[in-house]
Amino acid sequence: MIAVACRVCEGPPAMPWSEIEGQERAVRLVRRALAKGELHHAYLVVGPEGVGKELLSRLVAQAANCESPETERPCGACVACTQIARGVFPDVFWVRPQSELVAKGLVNKGDLETAPSREIRVDEVRQLARRLAFALVRGRRKVAIVSPAETLNERAQNALLKTLEEPPPQTTFLLVTSAPDQLLATVRSRCARLPLGPLADEVVERKLLKQGVPPQEAKARAVASLGSLAKALTFTAEALGERNALRDQVRAALREPDERLALDLAEEHAERDPALAICDLWAAELHDELVAYGDGAHEGTQPLEALRALDHLKVVREGLLQNGNPRLQLERLLLGLRELRGEGAPRG
Repeated sequence: MIAVACRVCEGPPAMPWSEIEGQERAVRLVRRALAKGELHHAYLVVGPEGVGKELLSRLVAQAANCESPETERPCGACVACTQIARGVFPDVFWVRPQSELVAKGLVNKGDLETAPSREIRVDEVRQLARRLAFALVRGRRKVAIVSPAETLNERAQNALLKTLEEPPPQTTFLLVTSAPDQLLATVRSRCARLPLGPLADEVVERKLLKQGVPPQEAKARAVASLGSLAKALTFTAEALGERNALRDQVRAALREPDERLALDLAEEHAERDPALAICDLWAAELHDELVAYGDGAHEGTQPLEALRALDHLKVVREGLLQNGNPRLQLERLLLGLRELRGEGAPRG
């Protein structure tokens, strides 16, 4: 079964641009292109998980096909906007891995001949190309949203590259990714970059409060989320407790004169996701230290030390995303942080 979610666009009803908080630059870029009639044939929608990349992509599709006056697009109320939101607009296509389609309830697992693939495969891309070759059915522009784009395997990326090099008329691709380095350089080079950044704590906290999360918990979740609303929504009181316990373990490993605690911690969390969780945890800790220093309320870590630690952490995180050995990367992180807190420099 081909896993192209043609005319499948799950999610809440359409929303106007003003509902995308904290991403003013990205919104400004696409609105300017739409107003000038110069929408690029392909965008790389880049940013951390849970900051609105898919929402922005959906709104681009709606704005490009909205039936309201230009200054009101997307209106969220016309036939085109509502059909795109409901997933029944014939000129908007979503491409996802089979595993995500199953997880979102868009495909029945029993209808698949094999186990759901976690990759977007070449057959899906070829089917998309065939659909995009047809004339517009009722909209002004065909929009193909590939998410997450980093799940395209190499053959699929090469097949997509051919279409990006000679795109069908009146067509825009939106490649949604939080790991752009996993895409071929040739694919990235054919796309205009549309960057989204982490959301401000205040934005995440405000959205949580609107959903009825108690104020103190909303604040704690927002700080722990590192600007990701998706992460903030998944946090429970138990998860926050586990996070605090892990933070205490990392603090102890960095304070202890002997390296053994750091090495034990790296061995205990020697898988990619737990290692990334420690990276995110300590990035939030460093962020808090910088904010506290700016407010005159922190007498420990100095700004330069914290910034160097963030640079070191970024290198380790990139290593993990590029399938580096989790235990070794975590050792590199913790030993490097220990040295930064002393007189040395990070190793490697």
